[in-house]
Amino acid sequence: MKILYKMKATKILYSLLSISLLFACSSDESDKLFNGEEISFIRFFLLVDSNNNILEYPRVNGSLSAVSEYNKDNIKTLKIPVALSSAEITENTTATFSTTIEGDIDLSIQPEQTLTFSPGKLVDTIYVTINERWDFSQIPQLRLGLTAVSNPDILIGMPNSLESNDELIVNFNKPSFQYAFDTNRIEIKGDPSEDIEVKVNFPLGYFYDDINESEIFSFLNGFDYSISRIDQDADSMTFSITLNEAINNDDVYYQTVISLQEYNGYVPTGNSVLQIVKPIQSERDVNANPAANFYNLSDQYYRTYGETWNDFNDDGICQWSGYNAFTYPVIVDAGDANAILYDDKGTSDTSDDIYHDAFKIGFNSTIATSTTNSFNLKRWFSNESTSAANSPGFNISPALEFFPENGTNNTKGTVLVIPQYITLGSNNGNSHIFAISGEGTYEEIASGLFEIKFQLHLTNDEVLGGTVTAEYRLYNSRTYPDPEDLTTNCLKEYTL
Repeated sequence: MKILYKMKATKILYSLLSISLLFACSSDESDKLFNGEEISFIRFFLLVDSNNNILEYPRVNGSLSAVSEYNKDNIKTLKIPVALSSAEITENTTATFSTTIEGDIDLSIQPEQTLTFSPGKLVDTIYVTINERWDFSQIPQLRLGLTAVSNPDILIGMPNSLESNDELIVNFNKPSFQYAFDTNRIEIKGDPSEDIEVKVNFPLGYFYDDINESEIFSFLNGFDYSISRIDQDADSMTFSITLNEAINNDDVYYQTVISLQEYNGYVPTGNSVLQIVKPIQSERDVNANPAANFYNLSDQYYRTYGETWNDFNDDGICQWSGYNAFTYPVIVDAGDANAILYDDKGTSDTSDDIYHDAFKIGFNSTIATSTTNSFNLKRWFSNESTSAANSPGFNISPALEFFPENGTNNTKGTVLVIPQYITLGSNNGNSHIFAISGEGTYEEIASGLFEIKFQLHLTNDEVLGGTVTAEYRLYNSRTYPDPEDLTTNCLKEYTL
């Protein structure tokens, strides 16, 4: 974004804002707040929900009214819509607004002078960007006021005695800073000079000069590599990790762990641990393709169905309880050792071909902001948050890896819960990291019906007091025989 001008301390600037907005108000709002269907007026139209989140235009919510004061608690660029309500717009319209800053804060405000609108462009926005840290013990304030309109028939502010919205006050409270990796696990080939990209997301924004990779990361190194920042934007930073040695022993499991630290007010949330691994390689025929038995991309509601041996009711009685989770393939590059062609798009052009890992599956939600119930983990805990932002660990991909018997068997073999770190959060804002692992077997028990028998190990000292193991059965169809009862101890519920 090009910064047109800066303001610091207390000052007043008058700018021209071209606004030609035909903004539809609900009939209830019109009847309540002003009279006259032909009245045209201009106003600030900042909508804020009960969680203090702004609904950015063109998103609207009929149950919300525009606010005249907003308490800003993050450092993302503030987008303030200004709305012109009119029965008809036939020509360009301009308006002026005043800007007053009280307190010591460095802001950039765009536009500086004039914006022009036409009947086909009916919304305009004022952008307010915070350029650097301020004294968080103080609460600086920005006052915006609509001052003039080029068309004398257009009123300034909604014509009522309650909330005209011709002025807007923004209070800059102490901000929250959060950051997280965009994934929790990356596999590498182990070639010297191999390079991978890692993204760190800042959902509430960040100051560029705050972030130093030598400070925000802690390292548990299993091989030699270097890390450097290569790109950044308003909401994320991208780092390059380059392997400085060859790790080509296929019989050895290599692992490096990078963790985000609390630093300079930034708090890790979501995926705070990144695992970089080169797994042990085994000879397997991709044509066995056991993973394909556990997903169906032609059915958006396809799920696998599991059973957990538990005492979730805490009544001393162990029993199997059912759950399901949305199951997906793991997409890989054509050169991956386990790649099998899934779709060539019906063309001879190989650039758009889709390959799946023949031996891995994962669990994920059909909704980007939500989570699925991988391994029935949502029943392990009470008070859990199920949002993808707070508990990304409820979506696990990759989750299971198959090893066909003799490397080629189409109907049975062993299965591995892929070792990794997952993050789960509670509704009270706490966040916990769990190490997961496990193992078992899989077999076709009827025509087309596969059963996986496995144990899942979760490790966390604070919540679990160490490692807890649970018994599972997982099926690729909702119709399956009841599992036999076990004589082993069963899982109980824990509080996050």
